[in-house]
Amino acid sequence: MLSIYKFDDTMGQLKTQAKIESDVWIDAVDPTPEEMTKLQKKARVPEAFLLYGLDPDEGARYEYDEDYDAHLLIFDMPVVSQDSKHRVAYKTVPLAVILTTTAIITIDNTAQPLLALFASGKVAGFNPKMKSRAALQMLYQISVSYLAYLRDINKAREALETKLQNNLKNEELYALMGIQRGLVYFMMSLRTDRNVLDQLKRTNPLHLNEEDLDLLDDTIIENQQGTEMAQISDSIINETADTYSSVISNNMNSVMKFLTSYSIILTIPTLVFSFYGMNVELPFAGMHVSWLITIIISLVISVLIAFQFYKNKYF
Repeated sequence: MLSIYKFDDTMGQLKTQAKIESDVWIDAVDPTPEEMTKLQKKARVPEAFLLYGLDPDEGARYEYDEDYDAHLLIFDMPVVSQDSKHRVAYKTVPLAVILTTTAIITIDNTAQPLLALFASGKVAGFNPKMKSRAALQMLYQISVSYLAYLRDINKAREALETKLQNNLKNEELYALMGIQRGLVYFMMSLRTDRNVLDQLKRTNPLHLNEEDLDLLDDTIIENQQGTEMAQISDSIINETADTYSSVISNNMNSVMKFLTSYSIILTIPTLVFSFYGMNVELPFAGMHVSWLITIIISLVISVLIAFQFYKNKYF
């Protein structure tokens, strides 16, 4: 599906239209072969750029096509979904931003809520006519969105830690593992995104003016903050996982120590009764209260051993 937007100077906002013309923004979501052909012919987009944009495994990078005078920016952006257990899952997907002599084009396999902010006019100063700045505004919003998702991740992590302190359950541990997996995706994507931003700043292939360069610097700062925040959260989760691993191991040792001590104490009566069950001459064997004596002997020895175990903190 192709959604075409153009900035209306008289109304001061974006308006949708059906025609591809100069200075428009085209949001291509899972385009059909006919729509891809239309983009190639009317928006002068190289076919390779379209294929790169639809590849879910494409890495963040910048590329320029001299024949079409077209720029390709692939930037990883964070998204949230649900896994098979209906747990929140964080990951990243590539977003392709293509700048041609005709238009600025975003292409992805699925509709992205972040781009809806631009379509609804919620991003101030967004004008497809200024293609380079419009592209930078998209990169900036993507970098800012990482911080919002990371704050949500921290809240979810703190809630899980509270649950784990009350009761260690596999469900919470799996959820914590899912959050850590999302942080790994975020850190990898933030690093590759930073490479793209550094390349734009170093070579300035988009011919950015001073105001655009300031926006690029702001984007780099947001990216750096996101990277540091993700690293801190990942370190906290690693330490938390190590702590709970130690707690689980310590609890297991305590249980095994208690069971071993309890088994030793229960063995004492069995030993005493076994002695008095032998067909040999034994003390008190001829007395009517010999059964009571054997029980008392067993209890005394068991109590003494139990007291000694308790004194040594075996249980």
